[in-house]
Amino acid sequence: MSAVSARTVLVVEDDPHVRALLERLVRGAGYAVVAAGSGAEALTALDEADGAVDLLLTDVGLGDLHGGELARRAVELHPGLPVIYASGQGRARALAAGMPPGDAFLVKPFRAEDLREVLDEVFARRG
Repeated sequence: MSAVSARTVLVVEDDPHVRALLERLVRGAGYAVVAAGSGAEALTALDEADGAVDLLLTDVGLGDLHGGELARRAVELHPGLPVIYASGQGRARALAAGMPPGDAFLVKPFRAEDLREVLDEVFARRG
């Protein structure tokens, strides 16, 4: 279990099966989860959470909104919000598509241990 279990991760993934898996993995890493199936749902969840979300974990290729645009909007609403991107297309391609830098990037598929390590590292750096 993570040492910082009071932290909440907003998981944004448009594939419901992948989203459910990510929710389980994040919870298994010791974090609370808020999940959204689209960029619009994620922005609503951030607004409703009123500062209770500590990190955004978003797929790059969302159906309604590019993950990079979601991250830009989320950080505007909550300055300093850490962002972890996930994509099956690779970091170089995502950056070339205009994705803003994040705190970390996971290439799908990834192992539960990889996700836990990245979450713990990002939270440790952010304090």
